Amino acid sequence: MRKRTKKEFTDYNDYHDRPFGLKWGTAFALDELTQSIAQNKHLATKVVKELPQQSRFEIDELLQLAFLKSKTISIQMNDRDENGNLMDSITGKFEGLADETYLYIDTIAIEWDSIRNVSIIR
Repeated sequence: MRKRTKKEFTDYNDYHDRPFGLKWGTAFALDELTQSIAQNKHLATKVVKELPQQSRFEIDELLQLAFLKSKTISIQMNDRDENGNLMDSITGKFEGLADETYLYIDTIAIEWDSIRNVSIIR
């Protein structure tokens, strides 16, 4: 059996080894980096399920119910990202603010023509 010798690092010239026990501490990925990589992977592979297109009448009925019962709603838009995937739904409370062109959820103006589906969450 071969006997191993203890690894010792001695200073030479102007080089001084790091004072901590782990020789190459920066060679390991930081937790923030691995979390960021995992989040980017999740966003890149996420698929938003396409809900059925509702008529303006169905959308109006759901919005009226959500307003009267103070319910939180989710609005799926017909908008797509650069890869052709549906964008995330907009979630919030409908406070009854709307005009001929826009519907307002919290502070977000949503065009009536771009609404695909409205659902009541809670």
